[in-house]
Amino acid sequence: MKPLAQIPLRIPRSGIREVMDLALVAEKQGPVIHLEVGQPDFATPAHIVEATCRAVREGHTRYISTAGIGPLREAAARSYERRTGVPTSASQILVTTGAMMSLATAFMTLLEAGDEVLLPDPGWPNYSTSVALARGVCVPYTLQAPLFLPDLDQLQSLVTPKTKILLVCSPSNPTGQVHDAALTEALVAFARRNDLWVVSDEIYSEIVFGGPAPSVLSFDTDERCLVVSGVSKTYAMTGYRIGFTRGRQDYITVAAKLQEPFVSCGTAFSQLAAVAALEGPQDCVAEMRAAYHRRRDIALDVLRARGLYRYTPGGAFYVMVDISDAAMSSREFTLRLLEEKRVAVAPGGTFGAMSERAVRVSVASSDEDVREGVTRICDFIAEAKARAGK
Repeated sequence: MKPLAQIPLRIPRSGIREVMDLALVAEKQGPVIHLEVGQPDFATPAHIVEATCRAVREGHTRYISTAGIGPLREAAARSYERRTGVPTSASQILVTTGAMMSLATAFMTLLEAGDEVLLPDPGWPNYSTSVALARGVCVPYTLQAPLFLPDLDQLQSLVTPKTKILLVCSPSNPTGQVHDAALTEALVAFARRNDLWVVSDEIYSEIVFGGPAPSVLSFDTDERCLVVSGVSKTYAMTGYRIGFTRGRQDYITVAAKLQEPFVSCGTAFSQLAAVAALEGPQDCVAEMRAAYHRRRDIALDVLRARGLYRYTPGGAFYVMVDISDAAMSSREFTLRLLEEKRVAVAPGGTFGAMSERAVRVSVASSDEDVREGVTRICDFIAEAKARAGK
């Protein structure tokens, strides 16, 4: 029998998913504190759930347009315009089955075999796997701790004739850092000088603790930016699988075609629920944001008390914890932490070489779990350091 394709065989599995599966197994032997997954612990707001049920009862369970239903494209366009001040029409919006599909579609639409993509390190592991599946080449740029911000000089040194895309993520997964307006403008200017597309992952744009997160869209004078967002994180709707891309119309037309061979189309009742999310009351967003802010501070207070504080994330719901004193790889640390302390976190190495001596903690969990989980992490680091004789 002829072999399986090599690229799918070579791409690594996400370390986040590995830990998720192991934590579920571990729960059979007792409670586990879950700090590994970037998923809100809040229930989907009631008005969105009601809109979902109403849409199903009304029969919105059939095929729809591959680009998304008109009301959602219009609502998403208004959402981008409210956030950035940049006029946006429904024809500039592509609705996808989750923001991950928006990213994968961007790579498939833009890349020829061998084209290079500048990716953040540390960065979400699905970026590199999606680029690889699109036959692109991943070129990491470093986000040096503790600031975790791009360096323009290093970016310039990585550009070759094959470079086609700059990917940015602010607020960042996994670091939670936010690009200010000056850096955001500089990144778009860098892309313009080097004739690059910008794919901007702004899925956490509404979860910011020190004022709004600037969007590349605000500085996109020649329509080279594709801005990805969605409802999963902001509205606790991860299972609804609704993402958006805001881009120029010729891109949207081509990218919409790629939904057909992969998903045919999205889910009508999920898309109608997303309309209710974007157009309905927004107090739920403020309440969840305040909770993430509080939980971030709880985690940082524990780290400060134990001498492990390194930086203050500006958004999202993640903190990178330095495990250098434990003298082990991030994967080994993660597996042993789960076994010995019953805490699940994401290994830093899954986000790139620059975070191999760290783990990502998600504070999208209860106050009590964040406090106890981070305390156990600190205990484990101290115990490992003592064993290593440091």
